[in-house]
Amino acid sequence: MGVNYSIDCRHCGEHTDYMVATNIYVRPTRAELNQHIDTECAIRCPKCRSRLNASYEEFRSQVKIEYCE
Repeated sequence: MGVNYSIDCRHCGEHTDYMVATNIYVRPTRAELNQHIDTECAIRCPKCRSRLNASYEEFRSQVKIEYCE
């Protein structure tokens, strides 16, 4: 169980899959995963360190979120 983030950085072209395990008792719904993207704190590409979340649209174009059961 967890959340799989698939990152396709448009700056360096790197593809990264990142999985975060979630608690069986406290897990986000699919709607919660797609509602809010924080643009105050930088989310960066693991290879080139460019910012992925300067705007909501930029984040959505580079990061795909999937809930895994």
